[in-house]
Amino acid sequence: MSETIVGTCASIIEKTSGWYEFEIMAPGKQYPVRLATKKQELVELARAAHSDTMTWTYNETESDKINEHTGRPFVNRYLEGVEAGAAVPAGVSSPEPHHEPMHFADKDRAITRMACLKAAAQVYAGLGVEEARGTPDLDAGLTVMKSADRFERWVMRDIDDVPFA
Repeated sequence: MSETIVGTCASIIEKTSGWYEFEIMAPGKQYPVRLATKKQELVELARAAHSDTMTWTYNETESDKINEHTGRPFVNRYLEGVEAGAAVPAGVSSPEPHHEPMHFADKDRAITRMACLKAAAQVYAGLGVEEARGTPDLDAGLTVMKSADRFERWVMRDIDDVPFA
């Protein structure tokens, strides 16, 4: 049965026996998936990919050799195909993002905002439980957001106005 993985080729290892081994890095995997082939047309396709995201099709078979550490057979993965981009199986639609990708320059600000929101939430941690019961006009969420906004201003804009400095 053929399997697929979407990722980039991290390295190509040429073996003395005429085999080529490709290390494919895929999102969510700590270690590369190693795929082997002797097929020259697949070697050329993989080399042409450089660091582009590709869809790699392969077959898995159990080896006759036993892994002495696990007591189970090694798994051989044989490269069967390489396609440009991330191929989606027929009948499956890829999800559309729910927002525009964040510009790289905005990431620091987003991280700062998250830290300020977390800090404000910790300051008012018990507010929504006991203290707010006797105060019906108090909106704990709004209070946390206002505090987070002020924390962000201290960090991003008016560093000199921090009262505890």
